[in-house]
Amino acid sequence: MKKKIVQGIILVILIAGLIFCGVSFVNRQNKIGSEEKETQTAETVTPTAEPTTEPTQEPEETTPTPEPQETESPQQKEAAGPPKPESEPQTEENGTITASAPDTGITDLAVKQIVDPSQIDTMNLDKYFQAYEIVEGDAIYNRIIGKSYQPNDYVALSDLRYLKVLHYNFEGQVQVGELIVNAQIVDDFLSAFKQLYENQYQIQEMVLIDNYWAGDGDSSDYNSIEHNNTSAFCFRNATGSGNLSKHAYGRAIDINSQQNPYVTYNNGYGSCAHGNAQQYLDRSSGLPHVITHDDICYQIFTQLGFTWGVDWGNPKDFQHFEKSAN
Repeated sequence: MKKKIVQGIILVILIAGLIFCGVSFVNRQNKIGSEEKETQTAETVTPTAEPTTEPTQEPEETTPTPEPQETESPQQKEAAGPPKPESEPQTEENGTITASAPDTGITDLAVKQIVDPSQIDTMNLDKYFQAYEIVEGDAIYNRIIGKSYQPNDYVALSDLRYLKVLHYNFEGQVQVGELIVNAQIVDDFLSAFKQLYENQYQIQEMVLIDNYWAGDGDSSDYNSIEHNNTSAFCFRNATGSGNLSKHAYGRAIDINSQQNPYVTYNNGYGSCAHGNAQQYLDRSSGLPHVITHDDICYQIFTQLGFTWGVDWGNPKDFQHFEKSAN
């Protein structure tokens, strides 16, 4: 009996040991499986790289666009700026085309410049026909001193005025012209050119004779005529005379001199010194720009008290209008 009890206890102990060993084995296997699973997961997961952000590119600095600047020719620089009282306006020898006329009128327009007629203030035309005093040391004075103006005892600077006016050229374009005339009849000249403009009368070119200076008054007058330039003042003697010309006082003007030459008649035949004017010796030819008694140019100037160089006799100066003191 006692032996059976001992055997039963031993059997219980063995069974308990087996159970304990089985449980331990199972726990061990679970632990190993769990570790292997974690290891496998760690090996198969692709590591996520840190996000790399490309540096933000700052916008390029934009180079400030300079405001457009007007380019000036040497002539513009020589007489830059609008005229002030007692001074002269800007001028230039080589004209450029402009789209419009400024509100200031003709002051800021360059000589020989082409102007769009649709931009001209037709209700205020007077501002395109202006006169200015000439002052020693200003731009106009510097252009004429020692050339068309010589120091003398007869004509002072204060006796003269510089004019800028509009006129139509031979291409039918509106162009800026310039003259120097006598101060006593400046209003007559301005009125004449305003009327010529309103009638679209064509003048090929109108610049100071100094643009064609050839060393002395007579040679320069000849050169100006060769270029069909319309001009007024030049301190020189009258053609074929020892007396001062009306041009020397700013009281005369020569208009479209090629088409209206200085003609000497002999036995009914006319001759002139300029080869470019030979076809215009026949005054009944009907060619354009020929001044006759029926021409609007003749009518305007004579109505203002000017006399025409044709009505004096022989020779006949078809280009020439002059007026004495009022």
